[in-house]
Amino acid sequence: MSSSETEYEKLFTKFYSDYFKFRSGKKSQLRCPGCQSEKRFIFSDDKLVYSCGPSSDPKCGKQYTIVLPKYIHYRTLRETYEKNMNGSLEYRKNDILQYDLSELSQKMDVPRELETQNKLIKESSDNLKRLIDDYKKENNLDKYIDDLETLSEKRYKNSIEKSKIMKSLNEDELSEPEKISLRKKYAQCIKENNDFIEMIKVLNKVDSDYIMIKNSETIIHKNLDEKSDKPKKSDKPKKSDKPKKSDKQKKQKCSKAHPPPPCPEGKEVPEGKDCCYNIKKKPKKDSPKPEKEEKLPKKYSYDEQLKILIEYYSKVDMNKTESDIKRILDNRRPKNTPKGTRIPSEPWLELCEKLNQKYNVHPLK
Repeated sequence: MSSSETEYEKLFTKFYSDYFKFRSGKKSQLRCPGCQSEKRFIFSDDKLVYSCGPSSDPKCGKQYTIVLPKYIHYRTLRETYEKNMNGSLEYRKNDILQYDLSELSQKMDVPRELETQNKLIKESSDNLKRLIDDYKKENNLDKYIDDLETLSEKRYKNSIEKSKIMKSLNEDELSEPEKISLRKKYAQCIKENNDFIEMIKVLNKVDSDYIMIKNSETIIHKNLDEKSDKPKKSDKPKKSDKPKKSDKQKKQKCSKAHPPPPCPEGKEVPEGKDCCYNIKKKPKKDSPKPEKEEKLPKKYSYDEQLKILIEYYSKVDMNKTESDIKRILDNRRPKNTPKGTRIPSEPWLELCEKLNQKYNVHPLK
């Protein structure tokens, strides 16, 4: 964001913030400090002006003006250009330009109107071309096409790879280690689907039909800081104020023999003690020992649980489909909850432990 856009956003926010405070009716928000007149918020089609107090005061009058940006609507303007080029079925009385004058000129003498129509068609054609280019640039459609082609290519390759792996797994002559390796590759292909979903979400964004044709502008008429600053208090200290003396630690007498001062490192006199050797504070008998914080198990969401089991069964049991795995999760969800609700932590850990005992592989490890 450029500095002009930042300034525009800052003043635009300030304008409406001050306006809503003014509309609240509070006396402190009706006038600026030192002004007799109320604040003025001026709205026009393309400008917002903030003013306060009489203009005769050097600090009052117009404070700033915000020139709003101008936009055009792509669909509306494109329809207008296309009507100018191709005509329309809408009848307009006394408007000869709505007819095809190139055909009509063969039977009627309309050279001036024909020239006007040809000029209008050429201008509309050029403007439409620029409009389409601006629309593509505004919505970054060139990158959209590249991303769409990339997604299509990746999904096609992923589908072919999965088909090859499944065909190889159905062959009986493969050894068990080779099958395990192929299952891992298949699980990796399934995992790539998550990346495809993220790409699809980006591609599904809604295009903007509004194109900016003129940037915003801010005009500062007065120094806003001077208006908002309050009189500063004198930094000079009062006569009655005296510098406070730094609190010095009182020396404590030691009741035991020890080396001469300074005390050895780690044997300074602690607060409230009479001897520099009374360093360690003995814990009170009645004071309970702090309990160790127990680590709570991680709360897995339904999507995380489903993802873990899909990857797990792709290694230990390829016959389990995604619908079978969803059924396992849904059967263990809390009562009176919709399908797709996560399994609570305790039954989830019990399920993982049972799978570990059955297949000698833990889903979470």
